Amino acid sequence: MPEEIKLRPYQLASIEGLRVGARDGHRAQVLMAPTGAGKTVIGAHLSQEVDRKGRRAAFIVDRINLVDQTSALFDRYGIAHGVVQGGHWRNRAYERIQICSAQTIEKRGFFPELDLLIVDECHATRKATAQLIQNRPDLRVIGLSATPFSKGMAELYTNLVNVCTTNELIEEGFLVPLQTYAARAIDMTGAKVVAGEWSDKEIEQRGMAIVGDVVSEWIDKTNLHFGGPVKTIVFSATVEHGHELCRQFNEHGYNFQQISYLDGSDDERRAIIDEFRKPDSTITGLVSCEVFTKGFDVPDILCGIGARPYRKSLSSHIQQLGRVMRPSEGKTFGLWLDHCGNVMRFGADTQRIFAEGLNRLDDGALDAKVRAEPTEKEKKEIVCSCGFVLPPACTACPACGKERERRSMVENVAGVMEAVGDVSAARAKVPEYLRDRTSVWRQLCCLAIERRPKDQEAARKFALAQFRNLYGCWPKGEFSTVDLEAPSRELKGKVQSLLIRRAHQAGRSNAV
Repeated sequence: MPEEIKLRPYQLASIEGLRVGARDGHRAQVLMAPTGAGKTVIGAHLSQEVDRKGRRAAFIVDRINLVDQTSALFDRYGIAHGVVQGGHWRNRAYERIQICSAQTIEKRGFFPELDLLIVDECHATRKATAQLIQNRPDLRVIGLSATPFSKGMAELYTNLVNVCTTNELIEEGFLVPLQTYAARAIDMTGAKVVAGEWSDKEIEQRGMAIVGDVVSEWIDKTNLHFGGPVKTIVFSATVEHGHELCRQFNEHGYNFQQISYLDGSDDERRAIIDEFRKPDSTITGLVSCEVFTKGFDVPDILCGIGARPYRKSLSSHIQQLGRVMRPSEGKTFGLWLDHCGNVMRFGADTQRIFAEGLNRLDDGALDAKVRAEPTEKEKKEIVCSCGFVLPPACTACPACGKERERRSMVENVAGVMEAVGDVSAARAKVPEYLRDRTSVWRQLCCLAIERRPKDQEAARKFALAQFRNLYGCWPKGEFSTVDLEAPSRELKGKVQSLLIRRAHQAGRSNAV
């Protein structure tokens, strides 16, 4: 039985924004929303509306692996459709709704009598799509993108609709925050530049030198935060670099697979991706250069590794981060291991886009400028000695607890609050791992000692603060170094999430 499309409030507001734009005379518009906001669901809703009116729509994707992903979503909502992709089993030209591979369309051309064109990842402008938009003044066009920064977009689209930001969706629980480490990065000093970005060959050669660090850092940080290996996505510099990453991960006993243009067949690629999507997948990690940068949707990915440095492309950096920020059951944050320097290189611009979005198409300015490399002094101010990238104005490292210079600020931390009155109803809303407060207090004491083993008073304050953050009151028992209980994975994740959120909130308060 097909599901009914149930749009979230910001998705409804986005559609209304597009309607207002159409009434104002804008034929081709861009809908900007963060990765994970459900832009494809909005596209499915619009396609369904067109189909119900007996008209035709095309949904264009610019990655072959996204064809099946989008088709599965349309099936989920009972939207009859065909697929335009070479050799695809769903070749149904008679259907009014078509999901199209941009590569195939470039070879075959668009079909006639099209009423609505939806362009996924529209910042990746392709020649055939651009020509259709320019040559069909009667065609309604909606471009979807989390990063509409590309040069030339303002020539194709006349209106930008952006009703929600990344930070807003994190606060509302539709995305999860990132916990980021700046690990040993590829040294690009003096590297050759081609078309504004570092040469792939140079990145590959220099990236090989730190493959061992990538693997060891992943083992260390996933053990620290999750107690062991978790589903991971890796963005390599080149195919050869990705091959070496897979080899070393596999040598350590972890099943990592690479997806690239060298894949033997679409069926083989499809089988690997389908296996990776399973909650109990036998594949721990997927590695790719660019294939998964856009649109790839596997919500239970807990860790991402960036190993492809950019000089200019803010859009690629933000798109990669987004692969780890989708929510799933039990997921309270995403872990990002930066081995390319992009987190610091694009830090200020990323924070601004996450907080504000865009209010107009800037015709490529954000992807056109070379970012200055941070100085050693700036790196020390931004990165804790443990490698954690510190959010603005945070007073202590959320990862290791190391104190930063004290600053006067009001902190407001969202925790788990129980309503007074209907206790049974309140308890039903509290996760199982938080219901036994005595047990949670013992776990927090243990966690505090793990973080502050040499400072019992600091550990006591940390445990008390986390209990109050969770329940809005102080624990009944005293802090103990003896009566301890190993903290659960869920509790560790919740504490990390609250610490990160507190740091971000402190940064926003300080900026006002």
